[in-house]
Amino acid sequence: MDNNTNTFSVKTLLILAGSYVSFGIGAGFATGAELLQFWAPHGSNAIFGLIISAALILLCIAVVSRDCRKYKLVNMEMMYKHYCGKYIGAAIQWFNTLTFFLMVGSMIAGGASSLNQAFGLPIFAGTVIMLAAVLATALMGMKRLTDILGNIAPIIIISVIIICIFSYMNGTVDFSAGDQLIREKSGLSMSGSLIFSAVLNFTYVVLNMSAYSANVSTRADHQKELVWGNVLGQFITVLSQAFIFIAFILNATLVAGTDIPLLMLAQRLGTAFYAFYGIIVVLATYTTATGMAWVAASNIQHEDSKWYKPVVAAVCIGAFIFSNFGSFGVLMNLVMKMVSYLGVAFSICVIVSKIYRAVKEPKETSAE
Repeated sequence: MDNNTNTFSVKTLLILAGSYVSFGIGAGFATGAELLQFWAPHGSNAIFGLIISAALILLCIAVVSRDCRKYKLVNMEMMYKHYCGKYIGAAIQWFNTLTFFLMVGSMIAGGASSLNQAFGLPIFAGTVIMLAAVLATALMGMKRLTDILGNIAPIIIISVIIICIFSYMNGTVDFSAGDQLIREKSGLSMSGSLIFSAVLNFTYVVLNMSAYSANVSTRADHQKELVWGNVLGQFITVLSQAFIFIAFILNATLVAGTDIPLLMLAQRLGTAFYAFYGIIVVLATYTTATGMAWVAASNIQHEDSKWYKPVVAAVCIGAFIFSNFGSFGVLMNLVMKMVSYLGVAFSICVIVSKIYRAVKEPKETSAE
């Protein structure tokens, strides 16, 4: 419920935007793996795909954020039932909870891979460290988590900007040659079609961030704080993605087909910065894994429940086991495809629901 006695808070908006960015910016963003898998096969045309995807994401997130406040949808279960109905909503909710669980595992694998590449730490030791950090933070609950994630986000963004500026000024190939090379060595990908990649990117983001919007819908005093916080967060994310992908094209000889392209670019800035960015990547995977672990656990048991902490522990330990079933790139590709295709089903439900309510609610009002 909106509290009209309180003044609209720009600070709250910025904290929510930072939390949104951090929830979306994890191993896939900070390593660059997500960008390569979605867009590398399309080269420079990926910019158009990002614009299409961003327009759809901004529209859908704004609608979902507003509905979460209007209809008091304070968790993922309520949101899915609202848009998809009792049975389809329950099925999507539990399948999405599964994908959050699997995403925690892929983030743990990403953190371990980053520790290995940047510092030479054995992969298994890295996964144990990631497990301990994620579990400890997830047990703190969502309020503290929101503040922590909002504070980490600017560090990640600034570091990536520094890498990209250096990479723009010291590109290894010209734009045309890099465009061709990144297409040829794209490796794991989401789709060979630009439009379908844009749609899958949209549904991938919307499914994750819609669930997040429901869970934080009561954190803002005003609906505008929630909606514009999410919109601002997504806008920052998309600008960063476009900025990074152009850097990839200009340095395609270094990054094409790699699992952690941004870490490869960071290495060119010197040993100290390489180590620093290695830590940043680990923090990025940690923030995403923690957020995903909280969402998965809180949709099984609310954080006020006596069973919440055992559920969090089970989610994190299970994800740790999954993280050992493949490389970071392979696990990311598997989970992203699962989330994207589930997002297609959810997006269809949102469209149908909005059309249905647009017709039904005016009739009910006039009848009264």
